[in-house]
Amino acid sequence: MASTMTLSQLMTAVRQRADMLPNGYTPNVTDTQYFVTDVELVSYINLSLYDLYDQLISAYGANYFVKVPAYSFVTDGTTQQYTLPTDLYKLLGVDLQLSGTSGSAQQSLVSIKKFEFGDRNRFAVPNFQSFYGVTNLRYRLNGIYLWLTPIASAGQTIYLWYVPKMTELATLSDTSDGISGWLEYVIVDAAIKCLVKEESDVSALMAEKEKLLVRIMNLADSRDIGSPPKVTDATYQDNWYPTGNGSGNGSGSF
Repeated sequence: MASTMTLSQLMTAVRQRADMLPNGYTPNVTDTQYFVTDVELVSYINLSLYDLYDQLISAYGANYFVKVPAYSFVTDGTTQQYTLPTDLYKLLGVDLQLSGTSGSAQQSLVSIKKFEFGDRNRFAVPNFQSFYGVTNLRYRLNGIYLWLTPIASAGQTIYLWYVPKMTELATLSDTSDGISGWLEYVIVDAAIKCLVKEESDVSALMAEKEKLLVRIMNLADSRDIGSPPKVTDATYQDNWYPTGNGSGNGSGSF
């Protein structure tokens, strides 16, 4: 099976797997002549793609769907909550560009830590940063906004690394990447949905789906087999440069 398939190819493959492939079938995203219409079939395929998408995101160490380049905005000195990108699904990290590095070939960035809601007033001292990566800025997701505390000084560039929402397949030529033949999972899952509508036995396909899911989960998080994941060292951020961000709290609880 090809790693990448068009919506047209997926529609034909699903009908074939469900034994619902009429003679002379030509996919059409608006056709309603079949028991499982092409309109329904497209929705089934997208629902199954959402399922696969979430399975791969859950193997987050592999970062299959990171938005590149990172989304960025500049603080204005008065706003505390900035609107998030409309396609943001899962936030991976927030960076602050240090002063004096704008436009530099090697930008100096420091990771911003998240604050807990109960600590929303704990960092209400004036925002500061230094060239050496010392900052007291913190962030939190708040609905459709990125909440920064304390209020960030004007002219600071913030970068957001995130996983975007999945783009649904809509036209016959739209493509989906199954990475390593994993679109088979989408085909089987969508075929099950077709057979459920027909009230047919889906036990064989359910067993096949479970095997595919086990395979995907066993392999998805080993994308970089040369460098396995490790625990992130976060305590270094609680002291002064070069070991931290300047909170002065070496306990790791700031």
